[in-house]
Amino acid sequence: MAVTTSPYAIDALPGGTVDAVVIGGGAAGLNGALMLARSRRSGVAIASGSPRNAPTSAMHGFTTGGQVVGRRVLAVATQMQARTEGLDALKLPMEDLPDNMGRRFASGMAGTTEVPGVWVAGTATDLAAQVDASAAAGSLAGAHINAVLATADPDAALAAAQGETPAP
Repeated sequence: MAVTTSPYAIDALPGGTVDAVVIGGGAAGLNGALMLARSRRSGVAIASGSPRNAPTSAMHGFTTGGQVVGRRVLAVATQMQARTEGLDALKLPMEDLPDNMGRRFASGMAGTTEVPGVWVAGTATDLAAQVDASAAAGSLAGAHINAVLATADPDAALAAAQGETPAP
């Protein structure tokens, strides 16, 4: 069942340059954007408008409050894929998971990628992550992005004061 969220008046993109663009409105993306906003960074969060858990009345991966939930199937082997729609132009490297479990965006610590200025977090890189793990990964990536930007700010100011072009 495909569910699409409705657009709101605040969906207009900023006209100028922003510090960060967060792609994905899930737990990782929103927590990354929150960390950047708390660090007084400008940015925009872009989501597909069709969240994965939209058909559910609550988040996945949380306890059922002591209720027994009946199941007829004990285990199903699935192949997981990171959602990559619209990200092809970034040329982010992908990697296969062991045992044909799926493909994910390749990333390092705090969601760093081989593409300068691009981080990934949540189920884009940890396909089995639940909401809390995705949120934590987004927060870590947001904090790391802010640290990189905070270092670049004085470097750019110093270069400008000396009449130099700041390093990228």
